Amino acid sequence: MQDSSRPVTGYPVHNVNGCGPPPPATSTTAYPYVNPSPYPYYPAPPPQNPRPTFFRRLFVAFAVLLIIFGTILLIFWLVLRPHLPDFSIQSIFLSNFNASNQHVNGTWNAQFQVSNPNKKLSIYYGDIVSSVFHKDDFLTETRIGPFVQGTRVVNSVEASYSVVNSFVEGKVVDAMNGERSRGEIKFNIKVVADVAFRYGGWRGRRRILRVRCDDVALTGSSGKMTGGFKKCSVD
Repeated sequence: MQDSSRPVTGYPVHNVNGCGPPPPATSTTAYPYVNPSPYPYYPAPPPQNPRPTFFRRLFVAFAVLLIIFGTILLIFWLVLRPHLPDFSIQSIFLSNFNASNQHVNGTWNAQFQVSNPNKKLSIYYGDIVSSVFHKDDFLTETRIGPFVQGTRVVNSVEASYSVVNSFVEGKVVDAMNGERSRGEIKFNIKVVADVAFRYGGWRGRRRILRVRCDDVALTGSSGKMTGGFKKCSVD
């Protein structure tokens, strides 16, 4: 006897919830399933030129070395504590002086006292030029030979100036003759030198030393300096 609870072959089977089976596929072509990437795609960056990077590193290294060298030099300089030399005029003598008709003749013989106050540094004096002025009016100049001055050493340096029939303005001649007639004539002596400090085998950067000896008074009759030593300013 046939079981009435079994479905009959050839008839569609209904779902227990009352819904029919899904419809058949309308196409026989199957498409693969693509899983989208959760991360966006970025193209690889172009290769960098190594030349700018090399030059930047070279510049940084050079700057660091320069800072280190400058710091060492500063510490070395502060430890040595360089001081400028002292200049004074020991004596000066004027001979054969004549000022007339806008022309000047004369000879100045001067002796400087130069003192190095440094305990550890010697001083090298290179190109030295000294000039004679009346007030701000130039009269003549001379050159002094180079020399080296040791630590705590005092040197006497001589300089000779000469002017022969040199033209000057009439007001300058009148001013000099007026002072001379009153018994005293004053001149300004200047020295410009190329100097460098030395410590053993080390020599510092050269600098220009400027010396000014103002209002050096000479007697109108004998031409000798009055008042003893004349202290000069140095910078």
